[in-house]
Amino acid sequence: MANLSTKVLVIGDLMIDHYLWGSANRISPEAPVQVIDIDNESSVLGGAGNVVNNLTALGCQVGVLSAIGMDDVGKELKNMLDNINATSYLILQEDRKTSKKSRIIASNSQVVRYDKESKDDILKNTEDDILNQFKSIVKLYDIILLSDYGKGVLTSYLTLSIIKYANTKNKRVLVDPKG
Repeated sequence: MANLSTKVLVIGDLMIDHYLWGSANRISPEAPVQVIDIDNESSVLGGAGNVVNNLTALGCQVGVLSAIGMDDVGKELKNMLDNINATSYLILQEDRKTSKKSRIIASNSQVVRYDKESKDDILKNTEDDILNQFKSIVKLYDIILLSDYGKGVLTSYLTLSIIKYANTKNKRVLVDPKG
């Protein structure tokens, strides 16, 4: 179990994992595909948000720094972080979509997944905003965890800048890369 006083700052790609649960009992008359009757749906934090969720469940005090879109998914993600008492430092980028991965599950098997997201690197001004925010809060955290899911938040420039600055402040940096 983590020490309640351990303060971890997670920086990386946030997303929502959305699930539609149902059953398939017929084929569509429009195309040879299953028709899924949805019984319920659920959403959980995904990507770096899953890391945040796991760390809070272990008893850590967690902050999260990332870029999200100015959209309803971004608002939903912020509410989910608030609900687990994670301190969020979210930089809004106007033309960016906050990632949401939706899965349709029928009879305990995934039928299809569809994604709404931005995969391009964040803009230079967003990188600068994240780096400036990081420099202003790094003293509050014991560990910096970079959680990269290849969605464009942790650019090479931003990653190297964060690590370099964290080293000047004697902060431990952990890196969880996708590739």
